[in-house]
Amino acid sequence: MKRITVFALLLGALLQSSLVAGESRSKALEEWSAMKFGLFIHWGIYSIPAGVWDGKQIEKLGEQIQRHAKIPHDEYAALAAQFNPVNFDADEIVALAKKAGMRYVVLTAKHHDGFCMFESEHTDFDIMDATPYKKDILKQLADACRKHGLKLGVYYSTPDWRFTGPYPEINPHDGKISVFGKVSKANEDFQVAQLKELMSNYGDIVELFFDMGEPTPEQSKRFADTVRDLQPSCMINGRVMNNQGDFITMPDNHMPDVPLTEIPWESPGTFYHTWGYKSWVKGDPLEKQVPAQIQKLVTIAARGGNFLLNIGPMSDGSVVPYERDVLNGIAEWTAKYGESVFGTGVTPFAKSPWGECTTGEGKLYLHVFDWPEGGKIEVPGLQNPVTAVYALSNPDRNLRYSKGVISLKEVERDPSDTVIVVEYEEPLSVERIRSEPKVNGTLVLKGEEAIHHGKYGRESYRSILADYYRTWDVGSLAAGTYDVSLVYKLKAKEKDFMLEVAGGELSFSLKGKADKVESFIMDGNEEISELADDASGKWQRATIGTINVLESGNATVTLRQGQEFEFKATLDEFKKQDTTYRSMKLDVKALVFSKK
Repeated sequence: MKRITVFALLLGALLQSSLVAGESRSKALEEWSAMKFGLFIHWGIYSIPAGVWDGKQIEKLGEQIQRHAKIPHDEYAALAAQFNPVNFDADEIVALAKKAGMRYVVLTAKHHDGFCMFESEHTDFDIMDATPYKKDILKQLADACRKHGLKLGVYYSTPDWRFTGPYPEINPHDGKISVFGKVSKANEDFQVAQLKELMSNYGDIVELFFDMGEPTPEQSKRFADTVRDLQPSCMINGRVMNNQGDFITMPDNHMPDVPLTEIPWESPGTFYHTWGYKSWVKGDPLEKQVPAQIQKLVTIAARGGNFLLNIGPMSDGSVVPYERDVLNGIAEWTAKYGESVFGTGVTPFAKSPWGECTTGEGKLYLHVFDWPEGGKIEVPGLQNPVTAVYALSNPDRNLRYSKGVISLKEVERDPSDTVIVVEYEEPLSVERIRSEPKVNGTLVLKGEEAIHHGKYGRESYRSILADYYRTWDVGSLAAGTYDVSLVYKLKAKEKDFMLEVAGGELSFSLKGKADKVESFIMDGNEEISELADDASGKWQRATIGTINVLESGNATVTLRQGQEFEFKATLDEFKKQDTTYRSMKLDVKALVFSKK
């Protein structure tokens, strides 16, 4: 009996400890999600060639110049002896980030080339041993973050071209150094040792950003457990692979079409098609770039994510003047309108033709990106009594509001985002705007009005499908039988689909009039060539069948693919799949229901 009692007490203690740990991680994840805006820093010895090798401008990603320029292993490693970033000022960079409204900073502690921007006892290919600089970059950033009250995150690449020696693994799909490589046992042990250093020597780490590679499920778990054992509050991104992450990392510069609240997410963004510094790449004019980044920040916040905006310092440690100017432009906006982003919730609206919406307590923040020609915007479907409407830049002047329409004639337009505040009596109630049938019962749904839904997972960096199915909200749809026709372009020779509405279903197949052309898809940060169908020709019209609507009233029309697409962890498994169903591959002009 005594042994049973002791066992029960031990079991109870373990369960209680597990419960407390779970609650602690849940709180940490909430705090991570609330940060909204962070600074990504891609920096390493690849900033020395700066996108140029043997006098040639190297296309594609600057931080992977070793791969894209096919630089011999020893020749690339010799760059470290030239790396002396005497103009690096961690305090200045963190202060710049804080001024822009950022809450955290993530540094590439080690990128695919294997060079470490921190002091490591497990390699000589680091900032302390291989360079004349001999100062720990990550430690300087950690100290600066603590000084300015920002959180520190760490990027750590799973592929390591240095570790594999003079004959790095070759990707069989393109013959180049691999970013999809499997992780050897020796490399696994090496990475665990370095993760322990990163989690032990730099204070609190808010985020561990893994990237690329194809670890086994056991390796992914070991990497994640190493981080969590030492820093239980450190959030891990989904690119640790095999469902071991806390949040998903969107493809570069991507965001979902609608709010995604089922799983936390982060969107990494950059100013151009590179992350590391390239001397010859130029960005859009500031008057275009600053609004674009502000609108990304707002849109990502309105849809439930965090925005991680990148800079790529020069080899001497200086911030690129253009990138500094963009951050300062963002800072001017967040200083005035920060309350409309930080501490807010997702948009309650399915679509907002004028921009985006974030929510506060008893407040809607309407972000007007596209100024209306008539000087008026509509708050779509708001059912609450409204107590005040004003521009956030001038809260003392009430704007005219009637039946959901706001007059902007007295509002000074902001070139990036004009914020209008609507105060209302809680709780919030919003009725979806619905497409209504005509008098004769015919329902015409426009393709541009569809809501695009994605499919998201944490199996690998390719477990993100942006356009997986589409929906339309409709009202006053009468029960009965309908002939359905579609005006479309299909980016495939043939494909199966399923239509669903009010209990009725219709399976159908479409044919495309497209020729095979070479195209490129982004797989994580990787560009893969494939043969795809070009649907740039004329619109096609097809009668796709008959559907029985079983219930009258409001309904949702759902157009989905005829087959599920399963997420796979490895590139080989991915390549074996029918990529026809990786996305809708369908342009819709109109979907028409004609009542019989």
